[in-house]
Amino acid sequence: MFNNRGLPWTVDLSLGWTIILALFSGGLVFLVLGLYLAYWVHTRRGHSVALWCYLIIVMFSILMLVPRLFSVPYADAVGTGVAVLWIAAALVLRAEIISLFRRSWDIKLPISLLLTILFSSVYLNYSIPDLPVSPAATVAATKTA
Repeated sequence: MFNNRGLPWTVDLSLGWTIILALFSGGLVFLVLGLYLAYWVHTRRGHSVALWCYLIIVMFSILMLVPRLFSVPYADAVGTGVAVLWIAAALVLRAEIISLFRRSWDIKLPISLLLTILFSSVYLNYSIPDLPVSPAATVAATKTA
């Protein structure tokens, strides 16, 4: 699920391919990448609020695809709520990644707040430094010991 250094395998993707995927997927890459990065943080820290935020976004996005589930006024409100939660999830994920690197390696990551709001998970993916990180199984074993 992660590369041999314990980092998300998406860190090795080129920015060009990620942008092309984002354009041709209608932005779905932003959601999938955010969910994946939040899962990575969850495996490292043992919990992740961003993971729950992205799961809620996925749930409501799927529900919005079902015709006539929400009447028009409610659909607008739900859509606005999902958009706000999307930005909030990216900001929470940013904070969790910064906290993870500060606690684990005593590194203060300079992740831009503005770029996080504008480009969410794609920017956060390229903000993760290429450090040697232990595999998730090793991290889980040391937490239980």
